[in-house]
Amino acid sequence: MRAFLLLFLCLLPGGVFAACGGNDLRLTLSPAEREQIQADLADVPFKEGNHWIATKGTRRVHVIGTMHLNDPRMEKITKDLTPLITGADTLLLEATSADQAAMQKQMGKTPSLYLITEGPSLIDRMGEEDWALLSERSAARGIPPWMAAKMRPWFLSLSLSLPPCLKQKEQIKDGMDRRLEMLAHENGVATASLEDPLTVIETLNLHPLDEQVRQMRATLSMYGNGSPDDYHTMAESYFDEEARYYLALAKQRFKADTKLPAAKAESLWAEAMHLLIRERNHNWVPVIEAADGDRIVVAVGALHLPGLDGVLNLLAKQGYHLQRAAF
Repeated sequence: MRAFLLLFLCLLPGGVFAACGGNDLRLTLSPAEREQIQADLADVPFKEGNHWIATKGTRRVHVIGTMHLNDPRMEKITKDLTPLITGADTLLLEATSADQAAMQKQMGKTPSLYLITEGPSLIDRMGEEDWALLSERSAARGIPPWMAAKMRPWFLSLSLSLPPCLKQKEQIKDGMDRRLEMLAHENGVATASLEDPLTVIETLNLHPLDEQVRQMRATLSMYGNGSPDDYHTMAESYFDEEARYYLALAKQRFKADTKLPAAKAESLWAEAMHLLIRERNHNWVPVIEAADGDRIVVAVGALHLPGLDGVLNLLAKQGYHLQRAAF
């Protein structure tokens, strides 16, 4: 989803962002909440680590978990990973900068890809209480409610996940994947996309708008609710190499906040994870397998690595031996 986040950064009005702060929400959990998260993570394979090596025969695939927005701590990590990138045959990313640019160009020509251009807006599709909360959050992030009402739910969810505290500077886009891509370009290493970003948008839009509205609470929880605490917790979890813990925390908060019965909330969460993570992971593995060369680097969002349907476990099912490496 990096491309969508970066696109939205370009659309925000000037002056929206201020200096970031925030608390690590992991430190505020009660003993019962910690115990529940640990129970949820007990059987999750590859639940920690941002760098793994998958080996099969002569082929070595380095899988790097990334965070898509910039952080100064990435400078040292990029330096440490430089020999890995410069020695690779191919760097695979969720989407290369060239493919992201093509997607942004197409979205500019076709607003219906991310806006509701026909039929009722979100104001008419949501309950009064839910819309009041959503419009308030939108306004706080510099998005006029009338504009938010015309956004497709998945795009609005991504938009609201960006905390107002992020500074509007070009460097904010230089997340780990972007840094590795620039390094590859500077050293003549081939880069390729694991997926067509336009195809991802089209997949998201396959669901009827009312269904997207229904899933919005889950996707908002996964991306983060856009507060400084959410962003700070996500970043700290990433650098602690515990992105899966952050996802378990997001799920816990979603289930606590939603007014739906527990079983329904669980179902909605599972649907959102299938669409945004699991299905894409399964689509990526054949692309990884077909990549040219025996020295491959895969750099994708850290949440795509762990779990039964994570990239790491899916590679293990293809006969790869997995070993955690330094990050």
